[in-house]
This record gives sequence, structure tokens and C-alpha cells, in this order.
Amino acid sequence: MNPIRLNRSAAPLHRTIVGYTALAVAVLGFISVASARTLEEAGAATPVALTQAMNDLSADYRQQQWQRLAQKKDRDSLIAAVLLGMPNDAGQAPIDGNAAVEQHLAKAFGHDPLALFALALSCQMQYEYCAHPEYYDALVRIAPDNAVHWLLLPKHATPSDAQLHSAATATQADSHLRDIFRIVRTALANQPAPSTRSGVDPRELALLLRNNAVDQVRQPDQYGALLKMCKAAIAQRRDDCIAIGRLLEEDRSGSILSRMIGSTALRRLEKGTPEEAAGKEMRREQVWLSEKLAASDDSRMSVPYQEQLHNEVVAFGEWEAWQRAVERMGKTRTPPAGWMPQDPQLLLTSDERTPAPAQ
Repeated sequence: MNPIRLNRSAAPLHRTIVGYTALAVAVLGFISVASARTLEEAGAATPVALTQAMNDLSADYRQQQWQRLAQKKDRDSLIAAVLLGMPNDAGQAPIDGNAAVEQHLAKAFGHDPLALFALALSCQMQYEYCAHPEYYDALVRIAPDNAVHWLLLPKHATPSDAQLHSAATATQADSHLRDIFRIVRTALANQPAPSTRSGVDPRELALLLRNNAVDQVRQPDQYGALLKMCKAAIAQRRDDCIAIGRLLEEDRSGSILSRMIGSTALRRLEKGTPEEAAGKEMRREQVWLSEKLAASDDSRMSVPYQEQLHNEVVAFGEWEAWQRAVERMGKTRTPPAGWMPQDPQLLLTSDERTPAPAQ
């Protein structure tokens, strides 16, 4: 993966956008200079002192909360500890001792689908070494009806045709984004910042640290291999890729990344059909939402506003939460007829775009 580097001091709402964009760059290959600049500017939305305090304390907060949760015995606390302790979107390495927490979770709740999902997700994020690939095997054995589970292979491995077919014949796709937000937010509720800062409201700082920690938890992202397999698929593989694309477009957590991956697969394989047209419109709506949120002003980037966004991700899913956030800005949840972004190439798949001129 080679995502572009955007402003890591962005406010958590925009950190969510940045995280999505970085994955999209790596998987789909789209971003414009104008869009990157807009996201950079959005990072100034949170007051400088508060943002600086959050940046300075985020690593200590992660460590502190992991240590607290790792001592718990209930399922959700252990899941939260595993999710906080694995490599995250800020580029931080696994926390020392997280493997022991994973073993504790596996021993106590090894037949629970959400626990196995967290364990398999952690294994997927370890590029060089995963000591327990059996977590994946247990997950797809216990919960085979979720297409995302079949794609959650250890160490970002490429699925086999048999695994692809199993994903295609699943009854649903769920990235568990709503579960992740709910579990980690609840586990971190009412927890103070590691220390206070002069001129910074301690409650706002604690909430900002919690939002940041939730946003930094890695999501399933083994989609580059899927798109590569599906790009020019034929016969049974083509049928399976179309089926998976349809499932991902209806991700039960409303994951924007899942929906964009699904629509991209269908746009490539269903040229000239209503499904291609629907995929293009879905992408146009996503770009509209991203641009409106990235351009929002300081008052809309307040901590209470971010709290509402996270709460709505849990309640309604990510796509609906973004639509509601845009409506609170006085904008429509879908773009007007004929609307186009500043860079129309943002609406295209990587193989449709005009290559950038050589420098």
C-alpha cells in the first residue's frame, strides 16, 4: 500500500475522511490535488491547542486504555483491547502484550463471531507474521454467511477461488463497522485524558481522544487483491465477483469503503447495464458527501458535532451518518442533478482515468 500522506493533525471527523481516502488511494487509486488540499485545510477546524493536545497525548491514551481494558474479563472489553492494541491507521505498531490479550479473548470467547472477527482482523493487519491463522478458519466456520469474513485472510493474503466463491454465496456483507464503533466507544466512555493541558477543556480533550482512538482502529481492507482478481474475471470467477460486489454495495454497517469497492467491481464487470449506472451514481454521492464534510466550518467541527456523527454511525451505519451530517449543514444528502466535483476524474475508476502527464 502506498497511500498519500495527508495532514495527520486533522480533526477526528476529517481523520475519518482521511482514513477512508488513504484506503481509497491504495485500493482504488483516486484522489485529486484539490481534494487533498481541501482535506488539509479541514484539519484546522479544531482549535489549535486542543488538536495539539490530542496529538501529543494520543499514544499515551491508547497505551493507558489498552492496559486498563486488557485486565478485564468481559467480551467487549477484551475485543476493545485487541482492536486498540493491533497496528492502527496512525501507523503505530502493535502494543507489546497484545498477543496475550488475543489469546485470552480466544480462550474465553473463541466461539463468538465478533470475538473471532476481532482476532482475524488483527491477524490480517500483520503483514510479516501471524501466529494464529486458525482464527480465520474458526471465523468462517462459525459465521460463514458474511462475505467480508471470507476476505479477512491472514497477512493480507489473496483469496483462493474457493474462498472467493464462498464469499459470493454468503447471504450478507457486514464490515462490522457499527460493532467496532459501539464496542470501542463504550469501552472508552468517561475515561479521562492521561494529563491536562493549560487552556484546554479536559472533558473536550477526553472526548477528542476517544473519537481519535475509534477512528484509528483499522477496518477490513483486503480489497486490493479482490479488485485485482475481479478486474477481468471470466466464467465462474466473474459470477462470483459480481455477487460479492452486490453484497458489498449493501454492507450492513453502511461502510463507505465496502460500498465503493462493490460498486467499482460491478462497474467494471457490468458495463452498459443499469448496475454500472447505479454504481456511478453511488460514487457521485460519495464524492458529494466527502466534499461537503471536508469544507465544513469550525462550528460544525466541534466535539459535540463529532460525537453525534459517531453515535449515528453506531445507530444507522456510516453512509447514513454522513448523509445526516451533511443535512445538518443545510445541504442535501444527495447531489443535485448534473453536479460534478472540481476534479471529474474522481468519479472514474482507475482504469478509466487519464494518466497524469509525466513530470
